[in-house]
Amino acid sequence: MNMPTPEMESLSSVLGHLQADVIMADLQQVDSQWRRDDYVHSFNRMYLILAGQGEITVDGKTYVPQQDQLVVMPCHIRQSYRTDADNAFYKYWCHFTARVGNRDLFELYRFPVCYDLDDPAEATRLFNLLVQEHAKRTPASVLNARAAMLQLIGLVVSQVSEPEPGTASQPGKLAHVARYIEANLDRRMTVDELAQLVHYHPNYFIRAFHAVFGSSPIQYINRRKLDRARQLLSGDQPIGGIARAVGIDEHNFSSMFKSYTGFSPREYRKIMQR
Repeated sequence: MNMPTPEMESLSSVLGHLQADVIMADLQQVDSQWRRDDYVHSFNRMYLILAGQGEITVDGKTYVPQQDQLVVMPCHIRQSYRTDADNAFYKYWCHFTARVGNRDLFELYRFPVCYDLDDPAEATRLFNLLVQEHAKRTPASVLNARAAMLQLIGLVVSQVSEPEPGTASQPGKLAHVARYIEANLDRRMTVDELAQLVHYHPNYFIRAFHAVFGSSPIQYINRRKLDRARQLLSGDQPIGGIARAVGIDEHNFSSMFKSYTGFSPREYRKIMQR
C-alpha cells in the first residue's frame, strides 16, 4: 500500500478541521472598466472563467486566466486584476473564507493561482449550485452553499501534488510542526520537543497550536497516530506491529482505538476487509 507523504498527511489533517463560509457568489459579465490595483483583502476570491480575457497579479506574479480555468486569489496577499476592454471576462465568482482555527487555509499553505480542470462542467455545476443556494438564505441553503464551496475547494486541493507552506510567519511555522509530526508518528513526541522546532516557549506553543489546529498538540498527535493506524488496518500487518508503527504501547492501543472509532482494532479490520 502506497502511504501518503508526510506533507499530504498533514494537509489531510488540516482539512479535517476546515470551516468554509461563503460571503458572496454570483455569475457576472464584467464591464470594460473592471480593474483594481494593489489591494489586500481578508477573504479569498475564486473565479471560474467562462469567456473573455484579462490579467490577474498575485504577490507580484501576473497570470492570464483562460476559459474553463479556476482561479483562486488568496487572502492577505497583495493582488491586482483587470479585463481586456474589447473582450471582458464572463465568470462565476465568489468571496469566501476557509478557516482552520483562527487562520485561513490559504495562509497555512500556498496553492497555485490558476487551475486547468479535468472536468470544467463539474465546476460549472458546483458554482451554479453555490450561487443559487447562497441567494436563497434559508437554513438548508446555508448548508447546501457551504457543501458546494467545500467541493470547489476540493477541486483546488485535488490539483496539488505537494503543498507548500504559507508565507505567514506563525502559520508557516506550525505547518512545519505538523509535517514533523507526520514524519515521526512511530515514536513519542513531547510538547517541549515540538516547541523547540519553532523556538517558542512551550506554554505559548500550546496556545498558538490550538489556535491554528483547534486542538492541543498531544490531542492532535494522538488523533494522527490513530488515523494512521486506521490506514494500516486495511492491510494484513499484525495489530501489535501497527501499535508499534504508530508509537502507542500495545496495552493502550486497543482502548485508545476503540474510544476514537467505536470499534476495537480487530472489529475495524473485519469491517474494512468485507
